[in-house]
Amino acid sequence: MYQVIKQNKPAFEISAKMKISSQLLEKYFKGLCTDEEVEIVEAYLDQEETPEAEAYFMQISELTEVASTNKETDKGPFLKRIVHPGYSIAAAVIVVLSVLAWLWQYPRQRRELKVAVLSDTIYNNSNTIRLVHMADGSRIWMNAYATIIYNKSYSISNRELWLNGEAYFEVGKQAEFPFKVHTSGITTTALGTAFNIATANKADGAIQVSLVEGRVAVSDTLKGASFRYVLEPGQMLEYRDGRQPDVPKAFNAKTTLGWKNYKIIFDHTTLADAFALLESRYKCRITLVDDKLAGKKISGNFNANQSVSSILETLGYVHKFTSTHQVNSNNYIIKKK
Repeated sequence: MYQVIKQNKPAFEISAKMKISSQLLEKYFKGLCTDEEVEIVEAYLDQEETPEAEAYFMQISELTEVASTNKETDKGPFLKRIVHPGYSIAAAVIVVLSVLAWLWQYPRQRRELKVAVLSDTIYNNSNTIRLVHMADGSRIWMNAYATIIYNKSYSISNRELWLNGEAYFEVGKQAEFPFKVHTSGITTTALGTAFNIATANKADGAIQVSLVEGRVAVSDTLKGASFRYVLEPGQMLEYRDGRQPDVPKAFNAKTTLGWKNYKIIFDHTTLADAFALLESRYKCRITLVDDKLAGKKISGNFNANQSVSSILETLGYVHKFTSTHQVNSNNYIIKKK
């Protein structure tokens, strides 16, 4: 284990290496900067005079005010959401002001700040599938409780998305901008293809990128592209945070894409992974008391409309465990019989 001690850099050294722009600041606050970019931005923010940052935060405030005005007056068929739809305008203003206060009071914690105030968010706050049509012709099937963040200039100057959860992408053909999906630590890039990404279906936190048609490139986001794999149809890449991935492998399309047909399919799946998948699909917690159960394997098909309690009851019959539901915390306690 080691510690890196950073020193403040003079303004001329910063500007010589990289120009501080609103785009770079936005990238920094989303947590997408490289280590070098983080060092440059933090050194810049430590200076007494930071006009670019002040202009950036002023822009945020102005956009919030515009959103507030639009909410009161716009009666047209289309209203662009500047702030997240789950927030009220008042809450958005509080968030912006809190960010500013927090930012200047605790400069060494800035790297952990991840906001998307200049982006929009698509939520699937349900246990069903949501189909989204993007402006470039791309179609996205969002699995239960998945979230997608996209830049407000999507399809105008970029085609970049940030995914949390599971989604299936059919990419519209647009040669001007590559289609990119960012997940924790990796970026998946495609030009015209169909693929699936799951960020929360494995107990060890592995992200799974599965290619159905076309070609995609999967690369490291935060470490200067230390790896890059090009997948062929029928291949899957599994990425675990901070580790070099194994080579791509074949995947069972029926199992991986079963959720699109409202199925939950286990194929020699460990109970640990099955519980992780159920947690993602049903927005619940499953606590395994006996670790010896984690490696037990299960196969079977379930309807996604079934309750998690009924699925756990079936799994428990096979592997002889009980599940107790704590309603207040939506937590299921798994114990061996």
